[in-house]
Amino acid sequence: MELVRIIGIALITALTALFLKGTKPELSFAVTVAGAALILIFIADMLSETLNVFSEIGEKTGIDNSLVRIIVKIVAIGYLVEFSAGVVEDFGSKSIADKLVLAGKVIIFAVSLPIIKSLLTLIDGFLELV
Repeated sequence: MELVRIIGIALITALTALFLKGTKPELSFAVTVAGAALILIFIADMLSETLNVFSEIGEKTGIDNSLVRIIVKIVAIGYLVEFSAGVVEDFGSKSIADKLVLAGKVIIFAVSLPIIKSLLTLIDGFLELV
């Protein structure tokens, strides 16, 4: 049912912004930002439940909790950058949106370095056994 509400808010926001764009572009911007904020509020509960599931997975599998947090950060960065780039592109700045996506990819790479180091340490341990 949450999905229906979110889709409804998105459609109403998009149509309202489209109608206002010709007569009052500044109001169109405000409607778009308000709609995006409402959608983010609706998904906040679902996001917290998902984070709890990731914590449980980490506890049950014995994976270091910091690695699970890094994976969640990477996913969150990806979603936030995609959302932000979409908003920036909607307001006519495609080149800025492209730079934002590039920055997000670089940040994801930087955040994932501890996972890469752990993987290399694990591979090194396997190679010593052989």
